[in-house]
Amino acid sequence: MSLLRVFLLALVSVASAHAFEVAEFKSGMAQNEIKTLLIANWNFDRVLEPSDDVILAYDNDPSIARRYQFRFCKGKLVGFEQDVRPSLKSLIISVNNYNQQYGQPAKVYSNTHVVSNGEKAVFAIFWKNNLEYIGVKYIVLPNNEQMSLSFDSNNLCYSTPKM
Repeated sequence: MSLLRVFLLALVSVASAHAFEVAEFKSGMAQNEIKTLLIANWNFDRVLEPSDDVILAYDNDPSIARRYQFRFCKGKLVGFEQDVRPSLKSLIISVNNYNQQYGQPAKVYSNTHVVSNGEKAVFAIFWKNNLEYIGVKYIVLPNNEQMSLSFDSNNLCYSTPKM
């Protein structure tokens, strides 16, 4: 029985060791802890909770291009998405860096959707790193473009990677 207990503890420590960490945000952190850190340390113009399982933090000036989205499952951080200034150069550098770090992508998604003011084109690439997905998303809308980096841990609330 003690051998089984040691094995389970080893599995838990390996899983937590491979969880994502971006700046001072780590998967598994409590939702109220994330909100406290955002308000105290990050100086965003707005910190909102549009639903029970999401916190959005962003600046009002779109030229700053600073937006964080935190996704929670049962009150614990399982997903993080950070906007970056969209450009072909940023896309290529990000994909190259992740290819070097994690190897070939585990999933590629490309699609177009009809939105209220035209068409939305989405291109996303995801790499698997143990129990998490790391992604680069590029979205082209009729009037602008968006790019983000995402981190998702396997969880019971939604399937990963999150499109």
